[in-house]
Amino acid sequence: GDRRVEANTLNNIANVYADLAEYQKALEFYNEALPIKRAMGNRLGEATTLGNIGLVYGNLGDQHKALEFFNQALPISREIGDRPGEARTLNNIGVAYEELGDPQKALEFFNQSLPLTRAVGDRPYVAETLYHMAHVERDRNNLPDARRFIESTLSIVEALRAGYSNQELRSVYFASVQDYYEFYIGVLMRLHKLHPQDGLDSLALQSSERARARALLETLAEAGADIREGVDPKLLERERSLQKQLNAKAKDKIDLLGGEHTAAEEEAIDKEIEDLTAEFQQVEAAIRQTSPRYAALTQPQPLTLTQIQQVLDPDTLLLEYSLGEDQSYLWAVTSSSLTSYALPKREDIQQVARRVYNLFSRTQLPGEQFATNEKRSVGLGQSEQKHQPTLDTATPQELSRMLLSPVASQLRRKRLVIIADGILQFIPFSALPKPLSTRSRGTAPPLIAEHEIVSLPSASTLAVLRRDVQGREVASKAIAVLADPVFSRTDERLTKTTATMAKLTPASQASREDSRDPGLAVEQLREAAGETNVSRDGFVIHRLPFTRREAEQIAALVQPQEKMEALDFAASRATIMNPEMSRYRYVHIATHGFLDSYHPELSGLVLSMVNEKGEPLDGFLRAHEVFNLKLPAEVVVLSACQTGLGKDVKGEGLIGLTRAFMYAGSPRVVVSLWSVNDEATAELMVRFYRGMLKQRLRPAKALQEAQVSMMKDKEYSAPFYWAAFTLQGEWR
Repeated sequence: GDRRVEANTLNNIANVYADLAEYQKALEFYNEALPIKRAMGNRLGEATTLGNIGLVYGNLGDQHKALEFFNQALPISREIGDRPGEARTLNNIGVAYEELGDPQKALEFFNQSLPLTRAVGDRPYVAETLYHMAHVERDRNNLPDARRFIESTLSIVEALRAGYSNQELRSVYFASVQDYYEFYIGVLMRLHKLHPQDGLDSLALQSSERARARALLETLAEAGADIREGVDPKLLERERSLQKQLNAKAKDKIDLLGGEHTAAEEEAIDKEIEDLTAEFQQVEAAIRQTSPRYAALTQPQPLTLTQIQQVLDPDTLLLEYSLGEDQSYLWAVTSSSLTSYALPKREDIQQVARRVYNLFSRTQLPGEQFATNEKRSVGLGQSEQKHQPTLDTATPQELSRMLLSPVASQLRRKRLVIIADGILQFIPFSALPKPLSTRSRGTAPPLIAEHEIVSLPSASTLAVLRRDVQGREVASKAIAVLADPVFSRTDERLTKTTATMAKLTPASQASREDSRDPGLAVEQLREAAGETNVSRDGFVIHRLPFTRREAEQIAALVQPQEKMEALDFAASRATIMNPEMSRYRYVHIATHGFLDSYHPELSGLVLSMVNEKGEPLDGFLRAHEVFNLKLPAEVVVLSACQTGLGKDVKGEGLIGLTRAFMYAGSPRVVVSLWSVNDEATAELMVRFYRGMLKQRLRPAKALQEAQVSMMKDKEYSAPFYWAAFTLQGEWR
């Protein structure tokens, strides 16, 4: 009979449905809560629910109905002195009029909302109101006022973002306000078109940098500062303990999912994982708050145009992309110039880019449904009959025209540094053809034929990477290679049988998929296994026999005292985490990768899962563990499937293994964009290392030469075999 709690619960259920965009269900529960609140005389609750109903109608596109409910809520808020509620309702009325195409009315209500919102100190809502005012002014073609309002918005956003000591919360908040940066770039570029002499395109480029990889910049700065030095040892011990508990609990969960279990058992272990995760994040925040070194850090600021030009050399052309809802943009930067271009809108580019990725990789983008149920053997060490399908060259040429035609005259034979955005982070620019004029016939060669190609999450990242390696001593030994791990007790290296594949035991399943979200069901676990081509039909890991040949041929390029080969059982998690690994200039890991698109910090590499006695090991090196390594290698090569991918977090780019190894100390990471063929990868990697170790080529140049030689090899000429690997980071 507790009517108050009943009404609040109905309202909360409605809120959840609204967040899920199930608006009719939301209305159903709001309309059930509303009469109870009225009957109880709960005027604040009544106004809140009326406002929520108005928001739902707004989301359904019925702005007149939305206004009807906002106008019922407004006098109640005023009557009871609820100034925050009044301010938000005024803002919502303004948004409704904006959607109805009445800018004058919209501004009238925004101007009433703004001083109230400021008075009550609701800074996120101040930013939102200013953003809407900027929208209205842009649509009225009043660009100077639009610029003024959006710059005020971003000042608030930057201050709010800096207030989060929890990096996870900071990234989540920053992702939620990326539309503000996108809008600001659009306004600046429209003003640049009207006043090209004012250099506003350089300000737009700086804004693009402000919107990118900020958490990565900050974590790299933390790595350089060693923020754990001087922190209470008990706090550091708690951090280590929680990491171990999280790994163990995630392992327990997959053991559970691999056998008979009840929903209650699954819920209980999910709750334990959630609690441990929350406590771990609190400890991480406490370390930052109490670290003497972290306190001395200033937030690393994104580079200006002049600073970007200073990190470039005359032989390098930087291409930075920003995809927008109405218009996308490209900035082409050299050491002495900047040119900027308008490109098609995000959706148009996405449609073509998705087809290009599917064509090159012979699968679909991570997280999307596979086109067919055909089981793929690619990258699983099974014998694959090589075939050279006729490539649909029209699609890559179409994408090349979209992305590269504006800068065709600037490409020459320069090194290309690509700062991609959104779906473009999945595209191997190396395989895109040089842009042809609309009158040209035939097929142009791919970019890699004439250009070194390097990827970066932002230009500002490069400056931090260079600062961190200044004065660093060169490692004393040449190369450490980990390859051909043992995945199962049924492996022939244990049983002396001719087994060619290993089914994971429940214990192994735990390691294979401990990267999943605590609330994920078995079907989603299977989907993740398919995402990295472990299997579509169960948790199966195949041996990668060609990685052994790959490792042995690479190691043969240097003297015995200059190398470390960790094969078979030695290709283990313990080996890569050994401090001795810091003594090698090149670290090469040839194995399976596993991708977690939902929780990228739990993506990782699959290493030996049993020891020489057949006893199970935790064989999974997760990205969050890589952050704790000291691995100052000149190059880390992840010769595994989809190691360059991860979750595309707005404002951060693809979060995955790359940033983890950069944090651990490597300024260059070579990674893959799709599930690579075992034999072709071995061939590519041997050619790559021959270029670095024998011909003394820079890594970026060595990768270019290796990919060009593969492209000219009839057996491996299709981009599928060579284009997946990209170098991210420093090219010098």
